[in-house]
Amino acid sequence: MKKMTTLVFLGLLVSPLAFAGGGSDQGMYAGLTVGNGKPGIAAVAPNTLTDKSSTAWGGLLGYKYNKNFAVEGEYTTLGRVKDNTGGSAKGDAFGVSAVGMLPMNDKFGVYGKLGYAHTKTSTSGFTATGASRTAPTYGIGMQYNVNPMFGLRLGVDRFGVATSNAGVKTKANADVVSLGAVFNF
Repeated sequence: MKKMTTLVFLGLLVSPLAFAGGGSDQGMYAGLTVGNGKPGIAAVAPNTLTDKSSTAWGGLLGYKYNKNFAVEGEYTTLGRVKDNTGGSAKGDAFGVSAVGMLPMNDKFGVYGKLGYAHTKTSTSGFTATGASRTAPTYGIGMQYNVNPMFGLRLGVDRFGVATSNAGVKTKANADVVSLGAVFNF
């Protein structure tokens, strides 16, 4: 994961140099998100889940090449699940995505994301143990630009997660619905 993290941030820092001299539709941006995460982690029978979602938060860093394309790196929590014995599992994700944007006017636009994310689940008193997974990630959303420097985002993202039970990895998905603030540099 350290290699992936280093490569993503190095790419985000170096990529603007390749497109220097661009217009107002180009540049770095960063954001913070908060929302609701629903990891699809299942309890092992006979345990049952009593809670499947919780607050998710994250951060993102991206570079906008033009008004229709950006590359974005992000970290987000994926929420927490609890079972009837008091055990819990939670997940975190780090990913990089290509972002296609379709401006509807100067203030409002929609976007779609497609990329890869590395997720890690951890457990406490849960019947399954934590595991890592690298899988495709995707999302859709909309953005309202309050002014040229600040925008608000509403998005839905899906990440691949996994747990392990007796050495067998179980794959699932986690969905995050979030509201974010985006700052353009």
